[in-house]
Amino acid sequence: MLKSLAVGLALGAALATSPAMAQGDVKTGETVARTWCSPCHNTNGRGASDVVPSFGYLAAERSERELRAFLTNPHGAMPNIQLSRQQIEDVISYMETLK
Repeated sequence: MLKSLAVGLALGAALATSPAMAQGDVKTGETVARTWCSPCHNTNGRGASDVVPSFGYLAAERSERELRAFLTNPHGAMPNIQLSRQQIEDVISYMETLK
């Protein structure tokens, strides 16, 4: 029992001190978007496209949660670009500036 309590306390302390996901960096997100997304998307505003939505449109129409889910598991005609969790947060932070 005492050993279980000690393990539980140690685990709780480790979880309490573990760093949370860093908030996204807007500038880095813009760089990622221009590098990986701009061949298909207008990444600097609303813009118009018959085929793919602009980042401004997506930011206005989708919640951060929806964007995060989509960027984590891209689908449709999107190329299979695998962004890190931090890159996803960076891109979302950039997209939020386009609302």
